Amino acid sequence: MKRHPALLFFTLFISLTFLFSIVSNAMAQEDSARFMAKSTISKSPAAKAFDQKAKERLQQMSLEEVQALDKKLANALRLFYERDYSEALVLFKEVSAQVETMDVLFWLASCAQRVGELDLAIEKYERMLEIDPSLHRVRLDLAATYYQAKRYKEARQHFETVLAANPPKAVKANIEKMLAFIEAKTKRLYPHFRLGLGIQRDSNVSAGPDRETIGTPSGGLIRLSKTQKEVSDWVGVINALGSVLYDARGRNGFMWNGNGSFYLTHNRDYDDFDFALWRASTGPWWVGKRGILKVPVAYGKAYYDHDTLYDSWDFAPSYEYFFFKWLGLKATFAYVDEDYDSSDRRDQDNTNRIWEIRANFYLNDRKDVVSLFYSDENLNAKDFGYSYDGYNIGASYFKKLPWDMDCYLRYKYTDRDYKGQPRPARNFGFTGKRQDERHNFYLGLSKRFDKYLYGTVYFNYIDNDSNTPFYKFDKTIYGIQMGVRF
Repeated sequence: MKRHPALLFFTLFISLTFLFSIVSNAMAQEDSARFMAKSTISKSPAAKAFDQKAKERLQQMSLEEVQALDKKLANALRLFYERDYSEALVLFKEVSAQVETMDVLFWLASCAQRVGELDLAIEKYERMLEIDPSLHRVRLDLAATYYQAKRYKEARQHFETVLAANPPKAVKANIEKMLAFIEAKTKRLYPHFRLGLGIQRDSNVSAGPDRETIGTPSGGLIRLSKTQKEVSDWVGVINALGSVLYDARGRNGFMWNGNGSFYLTHNRDYDDFDFALWRASTGPWWVGKRGILKVPVAYGKAYYDHDTLYDSWDFAPSYEYFFFKWLGLKATFAYVDEDYDSSDRRDQDNTNRIWEIRANFYLNDRKDVVSLFYSDENLNAKDFGYSYDGYNIGASYFKKLPWDMDCYLRYKYTDRDYKGQPRPARNFGFTGKRQDERHNFYLGLSKRFDKYLYGTVYFNYIDNDSNTPFYKFDKTIYGIQMGVRF
């Protein structure tokens, strides 16, 4: 017995509605399902009118055509549920070419999205929303398709439209996560600023020897003034840092970085040792899949005892290559030029060439970072007594802790072989080459109190051993700093 085309039509529509409801309930959580089911299978007057046209088209078809279409749709749905989206898409395209309903549009778009025919998926999703703009499930899928196509502006627009409709918490959380991904992919400027104010106790602000007198090679005795020997003081500290990174292409390729810093210390009792330094640098970066090249140029100015100490500029290209996700090897070359301001310090004008190699181990999803480094220095000053060849070797460890805290430890050993004695030492009869060895240990513990406020406590110990007694000293610094960061 042959069925009437109208009967086949109603059977087809009932099966479509029933199966569509099953898919909606299976793909969403209970509270989200009600929202999605309502948004997807509800029929607005415009949607009903669209489906009515399909009904009229079916009524114009022969019985054999309707039966063939019914079979083709059944096979397409079977392939869809078996996740054979490529084959299902072929059949849905054929069905859509003959009769197009809201449900057929959705299945066709879903298959196209899953197999990467994104333009087709966007076309069909957009068509559904033209008919019924209240289909939030369809709008979410359209937003996801735009995201796949890297059309982030359109994706953001549709995600925000659904978000404004007050969806359930689970849906809202997923949308906010996607918006965060879009923000990360489309952001071009990355500004950063930090300002800290603190106080520290310095056991030796003068970096002088712990002695009252120094014997000269000729047998004389030099009595040190109060500020020439070791003196301790409370020191106020201001530390500011700002930077802006411009990402021209998004995560990889050409970037431009600019940053500036300012550091100032003010001693409570011995302001002769007040120090300030500002520095600004800028230059291009090139970020590849496994490496980062940086080519900065910088200019700075230092002040000591409230007067200009020196001007400096430097050129410091570096390249870090990531052998693995957890291992990077960084090489840096720096050329530094310092010009001292006062006439009695002109003999300290110098150029310094520094080569450094650093191995960085990024462990535990970068919650632990271990660095091992070695650098070689060749400083040439106007006066040979300030010129030296030296090297530095050390290690550092950064650890992210619970409670929004982190810890940083660093040890650095420095060895410097000077070409002679500085002029002040020569004036007292010291000859030969000056040799210095320095041990520098630092420990800092920081905590973020909210999004913008942080605090740091730190400890720093320096021991400088020298064969010239004027430059043999040690100092201990401990302090606390509070600040803001953006």
